[in-house]
Amino acid sequence: MLELSVFQLNNYIKNLIDEDQLLFFVGVFGEVSNFKISGNNAYFDIIDEDAQISCIKFGATENEIQNGSKVLASGRVNYHSKYGKLTFIVSKVEPYGMGSLYTKFLQLKAKLEGLGVFDERNKKQLPKFAKTIGVVTSATGAVIHDIINVTRKNNPRTNIVLFPAKVQGEGAEDEIASGIKQLDKMPEIDVIIVARGGGSFEDLSPFNTEKVAMAVYECKTPIISAVGHETDFSLSDFAADLRAPTPSVAAQIAVFNYYDEIARIEDLMSGIKYRVRAKLSSSKNDVRNVVNEILIKLTTKINGISKMVVAKSKQIENQVANIVLNKKRELELLSAKIEKQNPMFILKKGYIKAYNNGILVKSVDDVKQGDKLSLNVVDGVITTQVIKGEKRWIMNRQ
Repeated sequence: MLELSVFQLNNYIKNLIDEDQLLFFVGVFGEVSNFKISGNNAYFDIIDEDAQISCIKFGATENEIQNGSKVLASGRVNYHSKYGKLTFIVSKVEPYGMGSLYTKFLQLKAKLEGLGVFDERNKKQLPKFAKTIGVVTSATGAVIHDIINVTRKNNPRTNIVLFPAKVQGEGAEDEIASGIKQLDKMPEIDVIIVARGGGSFEDLSPFNTEKVAMAVYECKTPIISAVGHETDFSLSDFAADLRAPTPSVAAQIAVFNYYDEIARIEDLMSGIKYRVRAKLSSSKNDVRNVVNEILIKLTTKINGISKMVVAKSKQIENQVANIVLNKKRELELLSAKIEKQNPMFILKKGYIKAYNNGILVKSVDDVKQGDKLSLNVVDGVITTQVIKGEKRWIMNRQ
């Protein structure tokens, strides 16, 4: 056995009633009993031979309903979960003689419901940012002015395309259905509003026809039905993707608030700027830390390299010094060797080099008597003349 609190049970019953579309708009006929007026509201019971139901009608007058009269009350069922009380919220009270018209309404409602025309699974999502709305209503009534005023107040950039149509009387259902179909063919239309002001059950009858209900159901563009007052329900309401209690509310739903959206975007931009600044600040700190870490590592590396370079330079310097010293020694040895082979070195020992016309004299055969010779000694040149040339000859100094 499931155990529930009183609140849980009452809330469960309320949810069942609120989700039942058949109870959104229903007619109850019977006799009025226990009628009384409190403020502008009427409280009474509708009874028959077998049962009774408590009713309330907002905005009623004393002459509108009388005890003992047989009526057809139209409205919706409401369950007050706090007190566990069921009440019938009445929108219209008509003499019971009107029952045949309402019976046809209920029969058509049942037929369309059986075809899935009212199925919630077929409802389309309304666009969040509608740029152009189409409206099917009277061109001369207050409804179109209310829709325009609300639209311009919320979003002056929204376009409105009106299909003027009769909303009651002969031919109204044809014009309403035609308007829906024509607007549905226009690709620039984002959402359609079908609307009219309040009136009697007969006045609203064009919106309770199969032709209008099917036109609403078959419309590929998201469509809002706003027919009559808040307590009025029509077949177009059930077939539409969304029902609005009044035409003004329909405009508020269909048109996004331009100013609110601008404010929302500005808030988003402010948030983004704040997060970007915070991220930049954090990134700067991260970069600064990374740079400092790199500098520390780089400084350590440079110091290590510098020490290595100094040591290597000292090593190279020592090696160069050794090489220079060795080369100097080699040079000294070479110089000494060269010095020994220098003719001047030989001349210093008393030797003489003789030249005959610039030709080195190497043999007696290189001269003849009378030749003038140049004798190179260590500190100068002596000119002499050959007197006689033998294998062993004598030179006279002039």
